Amino acid sequence: MSRKQIITSDDINMQMQLLAYTVAKHYGISLVEVYAMPEEIFKQSLIWAMAINEKQEKEQRRQEMMNKSGSGETVEFDYSFLESEDF
Repeated sequence: MSRKQIITSDDINMQMQLLAYTVAKHYGISLVEVYAMPEEIFKQSLIWAMAINEKQEKEQRRQEMMNKSGSGETVEFDYSFLESEDF
């Protein structure tokens, strides 16, 4: 649902709905409540929700690797630098 490239106003609308849903789901509130948030509160709520979601996804991947290897030892590599535009 998330797009790397936004071309039309419909794309922007869909992306905003996705971000609003992310906040609503994370905090267990309705979309009406999200849309009523002041912009700064929405932005901060979105940042926290995305950070927690990312942390949970990393932990889930780590747990899956541990389950597959049968060992309690895992080595993680950080390739996030590949996503930067400077690379």
